[in-house]
Amino acid sequence: MNCVRWIPILVFPLVATTAIGAERVFLKAENQLLETELRIAATPQIYFVFDLKDNKVCLKARGRVLKEFGMKGIRSWGRTSVARATTLVEKSTLFPPKRVLITPNTTKDGEEARVETLELKDMPASFTLVMDKEMWITVRPEPTGMISWLWSVHYPVTWYLTRPVLTVWHAVRKSSFTSIEIVLKEDDARTLYWSFLEGMAAIVYSPGRP
Repeated sequence: MNCVRWIPILVFPLVATTAIGAERVFLKAENQLLETELRIAATPQIYFVFDLKDNKVCLKARGRVLKEFGMKGIRSWGRTSVARATTLVEKSTLFPPKRVLITPNTTKDGEEARVETLELKDMPASFTLVMDKEMWITVRPEPTGMISWLWSVHYPVTWYLTRPVLTVWHAVRKSSFTSIEIVLKEDDARTLYWSFLEGMAAIVYSPGRP
């Protein structure tokens, strides 16, 4: 019985120490995010924050959220720093939207002719954001029906088959490899493709991940 009485006394300091350590790690991660974002927010440019902790993508300017998308799923491969500043190099997709050359034109009556332009529905919902510093962010649409759900089954299979091969390939080239896959609502994915332009800055926030 005496031993049982001593158990709470011995366990409490361990729990308290663990909690304090976790709080310090959290505060350090938050500070790193704030410092990283402060450097970008000091400029007039618009940027994205991929928050893998709170499962959201934010379009921001001067630290203010302009648009927010909720992530429906996340997978990551490779090492990511707590708050990593990066830049979009290019957007890769199997079915890129066709570029429409808009030229001024008028009818015989002097009225302006209507010219077809790209709309949100023309944007792809499945694509890869090629970032600098050897980082790739793959965006997939959330399945909304039986057909799209069946199609989405191949994503995890492809993921776990290709990532080890890509890791070895980059290791041979003596370069790092970080791959992130996020799932968004279809319209959110299309909006992200439309609004994230090459050369724009981004922050990938992933505290607690390897």
